[in-house]
Amino acid sequence: MKPETRDNLIYLAVGLAIVAVIVADLFYAESHNTKMWMPSRFAFRAVITPTLIVYFVVKQMRKEGATPFQTLASVLFATLLQLGIMFTFRRTIDQLPGLTFATLAVFETVFVVLLSVRGVLYLMETRK
Repeated sequence: MKPETRDNLIYLAVGLAIVAVIVADLFYAESHNTKMWMPSRFAFRAVITPTLIVYFVVKQMRKEGATPFQTLASVLFATLLQLGIMFTFRRTIDQLPGLTFATLAVFETVFVVLLSVRGVLYLMETRK
């Protein structure tokens, strides 16, 4: 199986799993006359942003031809850096409107991805 086909099947499976959870919660809420469960604005942003960063870091590390250890180190660094930023500015992030947060998140994502990929590759090369 081609790597692109395999990746597309993985994305499809994850997407269908997320939709299944949302539909199950919808049916449960309707049948029991309760409200659907929704995470807070901050919790949603604290999960989605690092998930996107992990995706972009892995994709960039594959392009660079990095080893699995380098990729893991870069993902760990990027995730910790992103979560550190998110929890440091928790109150501000929670109060930002969606469009403003999305705009700032793009710049932050690019910065964190570039810093983690270049930083880990540089540190691994100087270690040799």
